[in-house]
Amino acid sequence: MFAFESKRWATIAAALLAVLATPLGAARAADVQPTALVRVAPLRQGELSVGVDAYGHVELAATRALAVSFGRPVRVIAVDVRVGQRVRRGQPLLRCAGAPGSELAWRQAQAALRQARAALARSQRLAAQQLASQADVDAARRALADARAQRDAARAQQLGAGAQTVRAAFDGVVEAVAVMPGEQLAAGAAALRLAPAAALQAVVGVSPAVAAQLRPGQPVTLHAVFGAAPPLIASVAQVAGALDARSRLVDVTLELPQPAAAAAWLPGAAVQAAFALQPWHGWVVPRQAVLRDARGQAYVFEDDHGRARRVDVTLLRDSAEASGISGPLDARLPLVVLGNYELADGMALRVQR
Repeated sequence: MFAFESKRWATIAAALLAVLATPLGAARAADVQPTALVRVAPLRQGELSVGVDAYGHVELAATRALAVSFGRPVRVIAVDVRVGQRVRRGQPLLRCAGAPGSELAWRQAQAALRQARAALARSQRLAAQQLASQADVDAARRALADARAQRDAARAQQLGAGAQTVRAAFDGVVEAVAVMPGEQLAAGAAALRLAPAAALQAVVGVSPAVAAQLRPGQPVTLHAVFGAAPPLIASVAQVAGALDARSRLVDVTLELPQPAAAAAWLPGAAVQAAFALQPWHGWVVPRQAVLRDARGQAYVFEDDHGRARRVDVTLLRDSAEASGISGPLDARLPLVVLGNYELADGMALRVQR
């Protein structure tokens, strides 16, 4: 009896092996393959509005600043202000006197003028006595004209002005001080810079791709990073043409409205600028639908009649929820929007309804 049962089971096992060895059995084994549960959505074209945030600081408008300089060499007697100090119109900024060389040049110019006048008078007396020619008188007149021109040039350079006090020409903020008491300053060199207190601007850094989309006059919303200053609507004044060496970003100068900015903002305050870029038109997909491989290539999957179809794409715009892409997409095929992390090209799909 036991031998009969053993023979029977051996016969059944042999029959099963024979079935699996047939083409039909092999096909059934091949049907056992990985599948993925995904969610799909129609592929659509649309408009994507992208907002970009940038960070920077408020500063005094450099184009409105006044450089205090002198037309003569001077010696600084006293500096009455410091960097960052607010000053009122007419307030003393610094005191100076002519450098020793400039005072000497002024005295020499005056002495040369007196001598030229005396020489002309003497030539005219001698000519009246027929002891000098008319050519001598003309030469004396030319010498007098040269001496007067030299005196006028020295006066224009303020060589004989003596000690003087420089006062603020307007209400402002001292932006820079380049001298110390006792220092000698060359003619034309700036002693300090004074900027109007109400003339403020902000400088923020953006990527080159964002900078290429900005235009002068474009509005931008400005928020204070710290403090409770209300938001302002500023405008793009200038976009730099090169990267900043430290941040590797493009500096964008923003013009702040006056007098609202001056009332609530101070130079040096940290700001956040919110730019609204021009709307982009094209394939707009959910952001999670776009993946990247180990090489950094962006790609998506389409549902090709139950099979995953990988499509390499170019990422053109990106926002918090959506991405703008381009590539050889088939608009008739649904786009895989969830479950795509598990997919490989050609994998069978189970679509979640």
